[in-house]
This record gives sequence, structure tokens and C-alpha cells, in this order.
Amino acid sequence: MFGYHIPRDYEEAMELDRKNGNTKWKEAIDLELKQIDDYQAFKDIGKAEINAKGQVVNAPEGYKKIRVHLVFAVKHDGRHKARLVADGHLTRSNTEGAYSGVVSLQSLCIVMFLSELNALKLWGADIGNAYLEAFTEEKIFIVAGPEFGDKKGHILIIGKALNGLRNSGARWHDRLFDVMRDMGFFPSKNDPDIWMRPFKDGKVYEYIAVYVDDLAIAAKDPAKICQILRDKFKFKLEGDGPLEYHLGCGYWRDPDGTLVADP
Repeated sequence: MFGYHIPRDYEEAMELDRKNGNTKWKEAIDLELKQIDDYQAFKDIGKAEINAKGQVVNAPEGYKKIRVHLVFAVKHDGRHKARLVADGHLTRSNTEGAYSGVVSLQSLCIVMFLSELNALKLWGADIGNAYLEAFTEEKIFIVAGPEFGDKKGHILIIGKALNGLRNSGARWHDRLFDVMRDMGFFPSKNDPDIWMRPFKDGKVYEYIAVYVDDLAIAAKDPAKICQILRDKFKFKLEGDGPLEYHLGCGYWRDPDGTLVADP
């Protein structure tokens, strides 16, 4: 990728740092684990006791042991990224809807049309580490590997909806559902990933189109909505502001002030 050697695991990442004479992969891993720690995704219950058969003899009762692994990438601007992903195939099969909200392109276009028609401001925002905003209902734990530093060999109970878990998409969907309801929004009957609420005068509606963790907000005061998401719900928003690039499309206004989309 872009001429970079992408490591397959923690050990290879450390070896590449040594060969390259830098700590870029180590910094990426440390940043990812710090973010996970900030969200209190794991509960450390102490050192694991492992018998000759590789079994954790002091595992918490009723909990299943799974594994996690790191996925590495290099962004287009050269930033090194690491993501901790759970091996969700080791958990139970899901019997409910397993996915986060994914608004259709047609619905998004309608929201933009209504935004222009009703003189609404159109903003975009990304919810950082969205899945970690939700709790998991699965009773699972890991034995920490070397990437966890001083916690290596410890039993860590997973409390948040890590990427890779079968139910993480559904848990994030539920979390966002509660937030939207609290803010007075309700889902459209035609597309449940378009959330809407009447403005004060009742003549105009405001809209939020949801694509997993990407939001397109059409409102009288989208900055206030973003502030509420930050202050009340503690979401870590990124890139919030007038919509310029969203879901692979660029947006701008022509000399007449008309909104133009470039797919």
C-alpha cells in the first residue's frame, strides 16, 4: 500500500520499526490502545493462571475466552493506523439485526433537496470510535498479549462493543437510537436511517442521515446539534462543519449558490 510494508501482527510491526529506525507502528498501536482505555472497554481482573493444556483456570464463571488481533493500515497522507479487532467468529451467532444504520443514497439526496428547499444548513460529522460508545451484552474475555504492555497475561473482560464482535453493529445502532430519541428525532417510515424532528414553528423538519458513524445534518443550527452530541452524550466528533465531503462525494456551491455534488 503506497509502497509501505504493512505488518500482519504486533511482532512484525515492532520488527519493521526497528528496521526503519522509527516508532511509527508503535505509536499507532499505543494511540489505539489509549483510545480503548479512555472508553474503559476492558476490565482487568488480574493475572491469568494457565494450566498445561492452555486453559485459563481462573477464568470468570460464565465467560467465554476469545482472541483479539491488530489490523494495520497507512492512510493516504502517510499516517500509520492500528485497529484492535475482536475475533467475533468465536462468539455466539446473532439472532437479531447485526448491522449499523446505512442510509441509502436516494434518501440522502432527498435530505439534501429538503435542506435546500427549506433553507437549512447542511453539515457533516463523524463519530470517532463509534462502536466503543456502546456496551456489549456478550460475556467474553481475552488474555492480554504483548501489545497491552504491563497488562500482558492479564484477564481482560470485554465491556464495550469492539470492532469484530458479531453484535457490535446492533449495539451501536441501539445506542444511537436512544440518543436520537432523546434529542427529539424519530426515524422516517421510508428509511429508518433518516432521523427527523419538527422545528419550533412546526412547518419545517430537521434531518440527520446516518451511515454507521457518519452523519449528514440538515438543520437550522447544526452546530448546536453537534455541541449537544459532545456535551450531553460525550461523543467524540471529528470533522464537523459545513458538508464538503461525505460518503465518497464532494460538495460545493456554484456561483449562483446552488449546492453541487460530485460523485
